[in-house]
Amino acid sequence: MAWVSIADESEIAVGDMKYFSALDVPVTVYHLEDGWYATSDVCTHQDCSLSEGEIEENEIVCWCHGGAFNIRTGEATRMPCVIPVETFAVRIREGRVEVDVE
Repeated sequence: MAWVSIADESEIAVGDMKYFSALDVPVTVYHLEDGWYATSDVCTHQDCSLSEGEIEENEIVCWCHGGAFNIRTGEATRMPCVIPVETFAVRIREGRVEVDVE
């Protein structure tokens, strides 16, 4: 495991997301009502940054073509996306958001 500390817990409000590069891996961290999640920041349909998209309930909608992914599972949920995005474990330690990028 390679846990990387990326932000203070207070930096990402509920309903928001933020882009980070963790060990050169582009990651978007999401703070949803039920907890913290992280996915690859790169849309699998086209190399667009998911952190520039919009959160709709439990999905991230890619700004390039409107495709979407389930934030919790990475599953592609809306065309033209069909390949899931990678997900990463997230934990809070001593007020810091940490992501496991391996």
